[in-house]
Amino acid sequence: MKGTKIVLAVLALWLVTSSVQGNPLFFPLSEHTMAKDVAMNSMPIWRTFTFSSQDEQAVSWLNIWRDNKIHNVEWRWYYPGGRVYARSYGVVPASDGFLGLWGAPIWSTLKIKGCDVEAIPGLWKVVVLVDYQKVAEEYFTIDGGRAC
Repeated sequence: MKGTKIVLAVLALWLVTSSVQGNPLFFPLSEHTMAKDVAMNSMPIWRTFTFSSQDEQAVSWLNIWRDNKIHNVEWRWYYPGGRVYARSYGVVPASDGFLGLWGAPIWSTLKIKGCDVEAIPGLWKVVVLVDYQKVAEEYFTIDGGRAC
């Protein structure tokens, strides 16, 4: 009887730990938003979906629950016309183990003020891909563009 309980406990532990492995059909995206900046603690500040041509940047921020795999992140920033304007990349490291940090805040910025974007008002889009699969899509506006 005691041996059966031990075997069942080991089997349950194995099932729980093996389910933490990366599943190709599921990615643990906890939260995503647009913001004007990121604080020193890696949290978004001034969350918004409306930016001015005088704003320094637009930030696409995510918090991803880490698993046992390294994940590649790609941001695709789209013009109002629908074409890709820019791409950026990041990496989410594997978890630090049971007592490590499980959340991984990661972000990309689209520079606005002083760049070409400043003169292109309209409805922009950012698509976030993790391991080549879309996990988030955000629409945001940039107002007040001026001709250079």
